[in-house]
Amino acid sequence: MIIVGIDIASQKHDYFMIHKDTGVVFSSSSVTIPNNEYGYKKLHSDILSFSGAIGDSDIRIGLESTGIYHTNIIAYLIAHDFQVMMINPILTNMARKAGKVHSPKNDNLDSQTICKYMIDHSDEFSPYTSTLYHKQTLKSLSRKRFFIVDEYRKAKLVLNNLIQITFPEMKSLFSNIYGESALAILKEYGTPKKLAKAHISKVDSLLHGRCKCSAADIIEAAKHSVGISDDCCAFEITDAIENLEFIQRRIEKYDAQIKLLVDELCPNLLTVPGIGYTTGIGYTTAGLIAGEIGDAERFHSAESLISYSGIDVTVYESGKYKAKHLMPSKKGSRYLRYALFQVARVVRLHDPVFNAYYAKKQAEGKHYYVILGHIQKKLCRLVYSLMKSGKNYEVRPQ
Repeated sequence: MIIVGIDIASQKHDYFMIHKDTGVVFSSSSVTIPNNEYGYKKLHSDILSFSGAIGDSDIRIGLESTGIYHTNIIAYLIAHDFQVMMINPILTNMARKAGKVHSPKNDNLDSQTICKYMIDHSDEFSPYTSTLYHKQTLKSLSRKRFFIVDEYRKAKLVLNNLIQITFPEMKSLFSNIYGESALAILKEYGTPKKLAKAHISKVDSLLHGRCKCSAADIIEAAKHSVGISDDCCAFEITDAIENLEFIQRRIEKYDAQIKLLVDELCPNLLTVPGIGYTTGIGYTTAGLIAGEIGDAERFHSAESLISYSGIDVTVYESGKYKAKHLMPSKKGSRYLRYALFQVARVVRLHDPVFNAYYAKKQAEGKHYYVILGHIQKKLCRLVYSLMKSGKNYEVRPQ
């Protein structure tokens, strides 16, 4: 078996090749290639040359997961039918430190460390698949949506502050100042001074049937408003609303793309109460969970997935000291941890099994957030099982 370890960087890569059975190496030190077509072709050529010289066609390539920098070279290697495995950098770093107390670190040695890790853990080799590639796309879309939603939250806060300055009375008129009617009026008039002079029929046409206030109420409030009415404020409000609408359109586009991938890759996750669209969370949560997990086969057990999500408990005890309060490690994917937490908050309301589990922990005197932590772990085991089996979840009556 030929082991190829590649240390990834933004502008260049270093690779080291060794034959596992004989210890024969391609080169005494790592080979550096540029991150371009020439470099990829050289790597391809050297692998085939070494394979022919050794007489072994079993080739395994390993590289560390490094943000976005590994994406192109993985796509190239998979397109040429190589088996490639992504490795958690934390694991290779631990292996390097375990070998020597004062272990040096550089790109030349890193590729050799990857080879050593793959040799020592050859039974754990899990190649990167086309399904995992599509889930990487789902992961990328879900993470970007996560940040866009945060932008949306900040944009709403900006608009809220502007309304407080220009027309504070509006908050008591509308239950939701970000609703369609409220935004339409603000966008049309900008300030209470302009709104106070508006015709009642025009304002009424901007209101939908569910509004608790009438056009007359709005105009009357505008006439007596203590807000600041100037052109600058009107401009800022219009700009803030247009920004809000722009971000909302972006979110809708991402939602559509995520829905397509979830329907293709993991529709069974939608059968879990709290994830399924029937409970209001839906495709975006399923996409975030599936994208962060990727291929469930790369986890040896559900406990490994729990550790990856960072909801495993960190135990730090020594001698007579016994920890009274144990905290989650919060290592791994914070996005997966966030998604599991959101589902854990509502799943008991829609599933008798989880509701009974919640009641059991509550009877034990557990704090609310401690119980949610237990539910997150239970969800993690359930999701792991569903992703491995491909089966739908069936709600069981208690």
